Amino acid sequence: MTSIVVGAGVMGLATAWHLARAGEAVTLLEQGPIPNPSAASWDSHRLIRALYPGSPGYTRMAMDAYAAWDEVWAAAGVRHYANCGSIAFSRAEGDWADGCRAPLDALGAAYELLPPEELARRFPFVIPDGIRWGLFTPEGGVLFADRIVANLVDLCRAAGVSLRPEAPVRAVDAAAGTVTLASGEVLRAESVVVTAGAWVGGLFPDLAGRLTPYRQLVVYLDPPAEHAAAWAAAPGIIDCGFPDDHWAIPPVGGTRLKIGLGAWKRPANPGADPAVAAGEAEAFRERYRPVLRSLDEYRILEARPCRYIFTADSRFVLERRGRAWLVSPCSGHGFKFGALIGRAVADGVLGRREAGELKSWAAGHLPAEGVRA
Repeated sequence: MTSIVVGAGVMGLATAWHLARAGEAVTLLEQGPIPNPSAASWDSHRLIRALYPGSPGYTRMAMDAYAAWDEVWAAAGVRHYANCGSIAFSRAEGDWADGCRAPLDALGAAYELLPPEELARRFPFVIPDGIRWGLFTPEGGVLFADRIVANLVDLCRAAGVSLRPEAPVRAVDAAAGTVTLASGEVLRAESVVVTAGAWVGGLFPDLAGRLTPYRQLVVYLDPPAEHAAAWAAAPGIIDCGFPDDHWAIPPVGGTRLKIGLGAWKRPANPGADPAVAAGEAEAFRERYRPVLRSLDEYRILEARPCRYIFTADSRFVLERRGRAWLVSPCSGHGFKFGALIGRAVADGVLGRREAGELKSWAAGHLPAEGVRA
């Protein structure tokens, strides 16, 4: 059987690898180089955590994702993951961190609530005012994204995937199973998997009302010397309890401290996104004033724009259209599921899982008992 995968980010690579391992003849198309430093998947690290308030489905998916990554580590012979744990801070009953407890309890996941005095000892760089407790999960931490993507390219190549960089796609005919390149070349396959990220709207215009491309920013910092050791030993910080949706990835495994703001995003054309504006990184860092002590001593190393595609409810899209599979698991929290969803999509293409079940599962609904996630 033959398959075409459009988009060589983490989802496309993982899908292509699993299909090739099952004996499919796979062609992987990417509009830029492979790996593509402009893709949403490319960065030094990404968070993996099972903290999803009010969503036992995504909590369960995150727990299943660890085993899916273990398959990749075993095949690659290297583990691109730092299991440093994850933490979210609660400031009021019913807030984001508090909402994570019920799904964790329902699934029997391990966690502990760290009191303010313990938080002050372990995280001296955090301003403790107003924090009730920190929800800490020992499983979770940092995926080294660029190393993972590069390894998946090698795995795909070794499995026989035909890699075609610099091959932008102009159109996909889901009914016919054809892909038309910008060059005019037409490719045909029994299955077409589209994992084009922020660029998917150009291939499926009807999705404009469901999937919106956004531009976000991440900023890399050099922490002050007095807090460097605490940051190096810190878990991934998932939420700080403020509306700005602060999160931070510690400098582990040779990476740099990275901070993010979920609120710092705007709709943007992914093909015409402007560079970082003068003073933007400084304004971004300033939003951490209520979170970090000695903020002015954090030196900005780099600011990088990112392109993601979001649904209104931050859920994933995974649906079949004729011979095509549309895969859009992003919404700013998709990388951690790359190995898991790639395997699931391959199972769908191979007839091992039903399209309807996959659509429901990817949207965060718990799978039926006995179904492999």
